[in-house]
Amino acid sequence: MDMRIFTLPFDAVSEGFPDEIVTEFCLNKKVHSLQAQFFLHEGRPFWSVAVQYEVLVHGEEKVRDLDEAQQQLYTRLREWRKKQAEKEGVPVFILATNQHLTNMVRLKAQSLETLKQIKGFGPKKTQKYGKQIIAIIKAFYEEKPAEAPPEPTDKKDTPF
Repeated sequence: MDMRIFTLPFDAVSEGFPDEIVTEFCLNKKVHSLQAQFFLHEGRPFWSVAVQYEVLVHGEEKVRDLDEAQQQLYTRLREWRKKQAEKEGVPVFILATNQHLTNMVRLKAQSLETLKQIKGFGPKKTQKYGKQIIAIIKAFYEEKPAEAPPEPTDKKDTPF
C-alpha cells in the first residue's frame, strides 16, 4: 500500500485551503485511510493530509466504453490538455484527469455550468480552462452535428 502526504497552506484569496490537489489525486485511487492534522507554522495555518491508497487500473476501461465519435472528441481534449500542460510546465493531470475528460465527453459539455457538474473539476479550473474546453467541444459538434444531442438540463440526471 502506498502513502502520499500533502501540505495545504491557507489561501487568503479564496479564504480556504486548496484541497483540489488531494481530490484530484484520489480520483483514480482506492483510498484506504485519510488522516488530516491542522497546524500553524510561523503563524500561518496549514493542513497536513496523509493518504494511504492503491492505484485503480480500471479508469482506462471507462474510456473504451465511448463510441467512435466520443473517442474522437476525447482525443482532441487530450491533445489540448497536453499542449496546455507543456505551455504551463505542469503535469497533464493538473489540468484535467482522464476521467474529467471522459465526463466532459459524456455530458457533451457546452457550458461552464455543465463543467461545474463534473466531480473534481472545481470552479478554479472551470474559470481558468472552461472557455477553451467549451470551444473545443462546440467546434467538434459543429463539424459533426449528427453527433450532438442536446446537453442534459436536469442536474439530478447527471451522475457526476
